[in-house]
Amino acid sequence: MEKSNESIRQSGIAVLGSIAWGTHVCLFYKTKQDLIGILAPYFKAGLENNEFCIWITPKSLTVRQAENAMMKAVPNFGEYLKKGQMEITSNRQWYLENGAFDGSRLLQWWMDKLTEAMTAGYAGVRIAGDPNGLDQNIWKDIVAYEEQVHAKIDQLRIIAVCAYNLDNCGPAEIIDIVNNHQLALIGRHKQWKLVKNAERKRAEQKARQYQAQLKSLASQLTLTEERERRRIATELHDRVGQSLAVSKIKLDGLRHHVSPDDPAKLLEEVSRSLGQAIEDTRSLTFDLSSPVLHELGFEAAVAAWLVDKIEQKHGTVTEFEDDRQAKPLDEDVRALLFRNVQELLFNVVKHANAHKVKVSIRRIGSQIRVGVEDDGVGFDPAKVTLRSVKEGGFGLFAIRERLEQLKGHLEIESEPDHGCKVVMTAPLKHGQNLEMGG
Repeated sequence: MEKSNESIRQSGIAVLGSIAWGTHVCLFYKTKQDLIGILAPYFKAGLENNEFCIWITPKSLTVRQAENAMMKAVPNFGEYLKKGQMEITSNRQWYLENGAFDGSRLLQWWMDKLTEAMTAGYAGVRIAGDPNGLDQNIWKDIVAYEEQVHAKIDQLRIIAVCAYNLDNCGPAEIIDIVNNHQLALIGRHKQWKLVKNAERKRAEQKARQYQAQLKSLASQLTLTEERERRRIATELHDRVGQSLAVSKIKLDGLRHHVSPDDPAKLLEEVSRSLGQAIEDTRSLTFDLSSPVLHELGFEAAVAAWLVDKIEQKHGTVTEFEDDRQAKPLDEDVRALLFRNVQELLFNVVKHANAHKVKVSIRRIGSQIRVGVEDDGVGFDPAKVTLRSVKEGGFGLFAIRERLEQLKGHLEIESEPDHGCKVVMTAPLKHGQNLEMGG
């Protein structure tokens, strides 16, 4: 899959090179020095590229030793630590709660950390974990957890390196680990080798080609559709709508000058019919391409559409939140974001069985952040995305692809019976006076 410059990150690991968000790597090492030697530059690259970093250390490496290693690798590491851009913690503290391992809790922790990082203005999360030193009887739980991470991580702005000490891994454990990661790094005495299954590599290359074509086609089709919608809406408003309005005015004037008999009644019926036609034309114009979007901006259009089409028409309680900061958007970005919000809200009405839906719009640095949150039935994001692709549909998959074409990003937080929160981010317009609206 072709990635935007924003999606490609420097790994800091020479043999690995540049990687994309959603990369899940396993790392096999022999000594503590080998582990420090590869993870210190890995985190250095993350810090320098505005990523929130988390190092979960094994029993053989204390938090203080990891901090000292970072101090040597990054001269100004103290500043990063002071502002909270990096956390270093032991694996027992992170993996275990009251001595027990809970994979579901850890997955939610990932989501919470990513949300906090994005809200704070970081590009994403870079993490390294290591279960070395934990009880062997939880190995099956760790493998199941890694499988869940592997299924979800390609949807997230997270890069993860999972480290394992070779002295604690037999052939069966190595197979379990490699199967749940995209890439494997094996190192000894500062020499590292990248291992990737050849058959998987060919399949991934073919998938990337198809996905790149699909993304480009989907984006082009959507932009063409938006331009055509606006053209039709303009024609309806400027020609049909105005002609109907003028005709109604003339008929109303004529009706007041005729005697109260059958012709007057007929004129009243025609006037009423024209009034309904005008209202229908206005509604159709708004559905095709919101005049508010182009005249008053993205935030005003979303707020109006939320009330008119969701609360008044379907009876769902709505809430709109805007930080009132300037958020200038390119016309194509504005149109696609608005269309995405409409699709997400239609999904809430059609599938979520929700009582309330909230839309929030914020500016985070040089990006706009749009959240759509409901209290409905929820779902498993990985399963829904996979099903939409297999069945030839688009849905959330299409929204994600369109956003990536705009150098944006989609995050989905949901689980059955616990509602859904979808967050879209997209770049603001460059080179514009930021006092202007969106």
